[in-house]
Amino acid sequence: MEATKTLSEFIISTDFEDLPKEVIEEAKLCFFDWLGVALAGANDPEIDSLFNVIELVGGNEQATILGKNVKSSILNATLINGMSSHVFDYDDTSVEFLGHASVTLFPSLLALSEWKGISGKDFLTAYIIGFEIGCRVAIGASANHALTGWHATSTIGHFSSTAGAAKLLGLTADQLIFAFGIAGTQAAGLKVVFGTSCKPFHPGKAGFNGLLAVLLAQRGFTSVKDILEGENCFWDVYSSNWNAKRALKNLGKKWSILNNNYKFHASCYYTHAPIEAVLALKNEIKNFNVKNINTIEIKVSPIALENASIMVPKTGLEGKFSIPYVIANALLRKETGMSAFTDEKVNDPKIFKLRETVKVIPDLKLAGFKAIATIYIEGETYSKEINIINQKLDHNTKYEKILKKFRSLVSISLKKPNTEEIIKRIENLENESNMADIIKLIS
Repeated sequence: MEATKTLSEFIISTDFEDLPKEVIEEAKLCFFDWLGVALAGANDPEIDSLFNVIELVGGNEQATILGKNVKSSILNATLINGMSSHVFDYDDTSVEFLGHASVTLFPSLLALSEWKGISGKDFLTAYIIGFEIGCRVAIGASANHALTGWHATSTIGHFSSTAGAAKLLGLTADQLIFAFGIAGTQAAGLKVVFGTSCKPFHPGKAGFNGLLAVLLAQRGFTSVKDILEGENCFWDVYSSNWNAKRALKNLGKKWSILNNNYKFHASCYYTHAPIEAVLALKNEIKNFNVKNINTIEIKVSPIALENASIMVPKTGLEGKFSIPYVIANALLRKETGMSAFTDEKVNDPKIFKLRETVKVIPDLKLAGFKAIATIYIEGETYSKEINIINQKLDHNTKYEKILKKFRSLVSISLKKPNTEEIIKRIENLENESNMADIIKLIS
């Protein structure tokens, strides 16, 4: 089955008019969510090293580096804006993508749109198509890909970013197939680096490499034509359970973006079910007091423990991947957003004693994003099971929560009039004639 060719044809043939209204509206929510975390992360110290290198090597002033009021090349802007938007691990996530789609797409699409004066309609179309292609590549690879140690946000992100950028730049069928081949041979990213600067660097590099692949293919650079399904190609090498037919099922009829998930805790998504479970117990237990807790038992799936495996975090970044820390933090403090994941908060002596009562147990019976929390207090046992994926919100509720999150995230970097103007413009993004006008408001 010629999966690479089929997906390429889908990219070229799909236009804005082919997209269902609910898909377009969901894409706007994704942009709100991404832009908020990107602007908030832009001035985090974790970004400084990369920004210093970009200043060192320079680049044509083609696209804006968010939060810095400077421009660099479209590749440099993609790289650093991708890292900025993932540094807090507060961005949306997709089970079908096996990770975070938006951070691999919006940085390159925004850079290209500013550079080329792209319309909001074309911007949204490229994002939606890139999202869908990434999910299709991930579905073809199966969860086995992530279970073998690959960071799918990075590996799969090479294909999503290639698809989105190729749509914006109008590649031919042959150019697009070669672009996938160029991206596929660059695809990398290991989960072992979670909790370090490399984790947020991954989506930036995926966006960078995908955009580079498109620019090269557009100029005659070649690669193989079956990078997904061919022998010793991506699926064959990166997964032992791949299936091309599975990847193409209902293509153009079922849209993966409608199953996207948004974060309202600034930590690894696998920690969210445990957080929600203990917060529910905290509200249910009469006269709850953390001082009376004997033990907290958290049962999660093996893949959850693999992704959030740090038992004794020493930094804010490590805290995002530590189930004991997020549990102790949720019970002791009300805040589970960005401010909870600083080096100071993670190393607060007040957190240590409660963190040590948390026992994390892998349970093969549990699905990926399900958790069972049990709190033992003075001879009493209280238990709660949560599946975070089942906590679906209607569109209006989701919209209000994301706007609240957006306003909070940009409160330092944007003036309130600009914030409200940006909200109005994104709500009607398909009518925007030039995305550069929105970027001026952000800058």
